[in-house]
Amino acid sequence: MNTTPGNITPDIPQLDPMRLQARKHALLNEISTKPSRRWWRFAVPATTLVAAVAATLVLWTPTNPNAYASWTAEPRAPGDLAPVLADCGKRLDQHDVDRGVNGPDWPAPREVSVVDWRGDMTMVLYTGPQSESLCMRTPKGVAMSDHGNVKGREPLGDRLFADFAPQMGMTDVHTGSSVQFLTGRVSPKVGKVVIGTQDGLKVTATVDNGWVVAWWPSLGKPEHVELYDEAGGVLQTAPIPVRVR
Repeated sequence: MNTTPGNITPDIPQLDPMRLQARKHALLNEISTKPSRRWWRFAVPATTLVAAVAATLVLWTPTNPNAYASWTAEPRAPGDLAPVLADCGKRLDQHDVDRGVNGPDWPAPREVSVVDWRGDMTMVLYTGPQSESLCMRTPKGVAMSDHGNVKGREPLGDRLFADFAPQMGMTDVHTGSSVQFLTGRVSPKVGKVVIGTQDGLKVTATVDNGWVVAWWPSLGKPEHVELYDEAGGVLQTAPIPVRVR
């Protein structure tokens, strides 16, 4: 150890260049042989005031060019919800296990408010007094997007519709294929919601218990919503504000 008055400098061991190079190649080989599961990237606005946690999910493999062939603009008839709730429930249970340690410090919501059956994905919106969770289940697995601190969210009031912040999207990092999501609240007067996207899609959302959920395979963000009553009468066409990312 080298010492001078008032200063102590430890000797720094010198690494063998040959050993360092061998270790570098070993690490690269190890990384290259591990199967990648990070095929999808979630995107949420950076400016949102709502805390959000999103997990990666292998929805479909990049080698499947017809990944969205089963998608429909209209939600399909409900199926057997038991296996979906079982898989989503495991993620909620893990949320509570990790709460305040490896995860956010709010309890997982447990009330099923709306279920959207569409293509190969089933989405379940869980709500609670402190948080909401959107569970997304496909044949490849389950992902959860959690939103906490919802007590501070502006009430719906006299409005017919209000979307949530953040508006969430998901992109395949290999192919660039994207999925967009919309979740929100609607007045009891609203019986049907049709979403118009920036790239011209018309997507009928699932509405239940005053909540609305939909997804579509596109880069187009939600641009406006068409709101109808139970009899099919037009109530309103409302623009959706663009969120700054």
